[in-house]
Amino acid sequence: MRFTVLKGYFIKEFIQVLRDKKMIAMIFFIPIMQMTMFGLALTSEVKNIELAIMAKPGKITRELTARSVAGGWFKKITNIDVYKESDPVLLIQKHKAEAVLVAPKEGFEYAFERGNKEIQLLVDATNAQRAQQIAVYVKHLLLQTARDKYGKDNFNNVINIKTRLLFNHYMNTADFMIPALMIMSSFMVLMLVSSMSMTKEIETGTLEKLVVSPSYTYEILLGKIIPYFVIGLLLMAFMLITGIGGFGLSFRGTIWQLFVTAVLFIASALSCATLISTFAKTQQQAMMGSILLILPSILLSGILFPVENIPSSIRWVCYFNPVIYSVTNFRNIILKGGDYLLFWQNCAALLLMCVILSAAAYKHFKSKFS
Repeated sequence: MRFTVLKGYFIKEFIQVLRDKKMIAMIFFIPIMQMTMFGLALTSEVKNIELAIMAKPGKITRELTARSVAGGWFKKITNIDVYKESDPVLLIQKHKAEAVLVAPKEGFEYAFERGNKEIQLLVDATNAQRAQQIAVYVKHLLLQTARDKYGKDNFNNVINIKTRLLFNHYMNTADFMIPALMIMSSFMVLMLVSSMSMTKEIETGTLEKLVVSPSYTYEILLGKIIPYFVIGLLLMAFMLITGIGGFGLSFRGTIWQLFVTAVLFIASALSCATLISTFAKTQQQAMMGSILLILPSILLSGILFPVENIPSSIRWVCYFNPVIYSVTNFRNIILKGGDYLLFWQNCAALLLMCVILSAAAYKHFKSKFS
């Protein structure tokens, strides 16, 4: 690899970007505007809740399990004997449950009959709106069970339920949305700017001059991509600093995990943008092709609406989307501290998609222009 050639392409591309004031505004102004406008997440109906019930085996435990499944809100019910040594927080931390209902040692029957016995509900509050609805659903489930079994209408006199919210104690929507907005804004900007930059070279005829120059195909592609790769990293750093300083975002993870995810995500986005630009003949075609891909990528990523609400028959489409893995990793790192198993799983998926998209972009570019 000839670094002198890459350096020339790098400098040339940066000069071209800095000369265009509209492009600079698109790169930096739009993400900050989106971060400000979408500080509050859109809510939607909560379904497919993974609930774990830690209680002494009994009729009430079985009744709660049956009612929760029949109601259609809960997808997976795990019953755990309260006498066993199980950490309810660990169940949520390891993604084995989204909510854990912990009964007293004596069981639900004792709590319902005697009253004023503490029942603990632990909820993963990474998604603030979803956590609120989960808490309401579980409380409603307990109330209905107590009313039907014991004929008691006053919920407060039946049991004393204590709810503990994890990872987002103050139910701050910005904490949930900003990590996703970092990915969404970067994806939109990089896709549009990078794909239109390549087709601009085609329209002006300068790309043909680059192709016939004594440069290898991969040098031309890297020279076009690396400047936007650096811009993408700077953009994410800028948004992270803005989120922490301007919105009080709580950062619980490590920078290196965030950096690895950002590198793989930006590489995937730029590979996808390059692939689109190899098919487009004009900037307008590149822009329309990018928008055609951006919209479903965002809608099927869990940024605005939970992926769990999508029917399982078509949910598999979401897992061909690099945005979903990046958003999951960013939220996992920033809000939860970065569970290593989930982190490496998402990184592996991003790396695989990056390799496939890069290979496809290189092959099509070489066959079309070489």
